[in-house]
Amino acid sequence: IPDDARELDRDVQAYHRELRAQRRSRRSMRLHGLFARDGVALPLLACCLIFALITGTLLTVFTASGIDQGIPGAARSPGTSAGAGSGTVPVVHTGQPLPSATIKVDGVPLNLQSLGPAALLLVPGNCGCGTALSELASLLGQQDVETFVVAARTVPATELAAALNSGARPASDETGVLRRSYPYPGLTAVLVAPDGQVHYADRLQASDNMADLLPAVGG
Repeated sequence: IPDDARELDRDVQAYHRELRAQRRSRRSMRLHGLFARDGVALPLLACCLIFALITGTLLTVFTASGIDQGIPGAARSPGTSAGAGSGTVPVVHTGQPLPSATIKVDGVPLNLQSLGPAALLLVPGNCGCGTALSELASLLGQQDVETFVVAARTVPATELAAALNSGARPASDETGVLRRSYPYPGLTAVLVAPDGQVHYADRLQASDNMADLLPAVGG
């Protein structure tokens, strides 16, 4: 036994180092035992959690999209149509009643106020709207809507040919009454419902969904 207890400091320090080493060893063994016992379960649990998070996110996105597209009146992006066709949605305005005047169809006067359901397609000069005109005339023809093409004299016959082949009839507005009543730019469709109510859509282009015009003529 040493006379001075300080001579035992090294032994005490070594003893404490040994205790710390034993504690580290026990912790390591417990951790190793945990992974050894549940080595498959833990990674599988982590994968399931990640999969659940991804699935939840996708379901949220697609469910919201489906609700917007499936419910009538749900919000949708501007310039898109909810109907069967594709393209931008033409804006349909309520117009003034047809004037008490006549146009000529095949040289025979036709009273405008006797029309309905019918469509008057007003084609200004140099509008370059032959494709839109033919698409609209074809669609109206499929719905058995009486359609008249009132074109300016400067419109090339090639722009009118497809529309006339679809069943539309050429008409002349010699007095200019239609252009005075509906002085709107671009290709303009004046749509007359069976009850005589008049709507119109102007600046029509080939990218428009022409099917959206059919309700205005009872189609």
